[in-house]
Amino acid sequence: MSFQLFFRPKAEKDLSETEDYYNKISPDLTDRFFEEFFYTADFIQQNPYLYQVRYRGMRIAPFNNFPFGVHYTITGNKIRIYRVLHTKRYFK
Repeated sequence: MSFQLFFRPKAEKDLSETEDYYNKISPDLTDRFFEEFFYTADFIQQNPYLYQVRYRGMRIAPFNNFPFGVHYTITGNKIRIYRVLHTKRYFK
C-alpha cells in the first residue's frame, strides 16, 4: 500500500520555528536537521506501522541524531503529521 503524507499547520509551524532557532546557531546545523527530518518522514511513509500508538491514536517516530519526534496518525493510506516536537518541550 502506498501512503501519502499530510502536514498539519502546527507541524509546519514547528518546522519553521526549529529552522529559525538552528539558523541562529549554524546554517549547517539547520541543513543536518532537515536532512534527518526528511529521512524520518520517508521512513514513516515506508513503514508507518513500525511505531506503537502512544496517545490518542498518535504514533511518535524519533529522530536518530536530534532530540525530536514526529507525531503522526494513520487513516487508510493517509499519514497525518501533527507535530514535530523537541523531546524536552513542555506543554501546559
